Amino acid sequence: VHKRLFLLEKLQAFFTVEVPQLRYIAEYGSNVTMECRFPVNGQLNLKDLSVSWEQKGLKEQKSKEVYTLQKGEEDLKSQHRDYKGRATLLRDKLNLGYSVLQITSIKLMDAGSYRCLIDYRGADYKYITLEVKASYTRINVQIMSEPAEEELVLTCQSEGFPLAKVFWQNEKNLKVNGSVNTTYTLTTDGLYNVTSMLIFKPNASENYSCIFWSKELNEETSYIFTLGSYLILNFYIGVATICWKKISEFIYHPNLCNSGCSHICINYLPKEKITHKTPCQKRYILTLFSGPVS
Repeated sequence: VHKRLFLLEKLQAFFTVEVPQLRYIAEYGSNVTMECRFPVNGQLNLKDLSVSWEQKGLKEQKSKEVYTLQKGEEDLKSQHRDYKGRATLLRDKLNLGYSVLQITSIKLMDAGSYRCLIDYRGADYKYITLEVKASYTRINVQIMSEPAEEELVLTCQSEGFPLAKVFWQNEKNLKVNGSVNTTYTLTTDGLYNVTSMLIFKPNASENYSCIFWSKELNEETSYIFTLGSYLILNFYIGVATICWKKISEFIYHPNLCNSGCSHICINYLPKEKITHKTPCQKRYILTLFSGPVS
């Protein structure tokens, strides 16, 4: 990558670039503006001004050209492809002596050290650090039932950075007794795609939460499962399914379940073939809880 360097030997003691903020933190996908300041000493003569912003990634040895203003004219011939269409200089701030770089749609690779170099009747530069975080703000969930085992499978999935841990607990902030399996993969953007699955025997009177905890970001996000609402909804979905499929009959099996719950078995068979001894097909069982499951 060609790096445009200005004549630093022109550096004069009275010309100093300053930065009001040494460190910026940006959220993945958002926009960020970073600023350095330089002395104008009266009215700015734009034709005498050259500005260069370069970035060096956390794990990179070579710098990337982010934006260049050469003698008052925008010069993007050597701009790195990672910043094309995303990096610009706020020209209306230059008269105030502010070189404000704006980067849109922040990516993880934008993190690193940025050099702001100003050449205006003297030359100087300063470094600014940009950190990028990706909070686990959007949690996708799924609820599945295993009627034969009287178990529920709760799944939470989210993307973020750095890698987060996932905890499961009930409304009393106690750990849930069950089987937990948490896995992760990396997306093409470098985000962690984290999926956690809890298999357990629920108490319909309680709510359950999955919690994504990031130590590095010192933040947590959570989703609360309200199982009572889900189980009622499960029943109405079953009824709607019966109507939609025009099922000839369904059978209630009170003996298939422990106290406090009931099974409804939906049989996809002709009416004349159905009896109360007809075996219940597992995938069509709906379980209704009216109390704690032992």
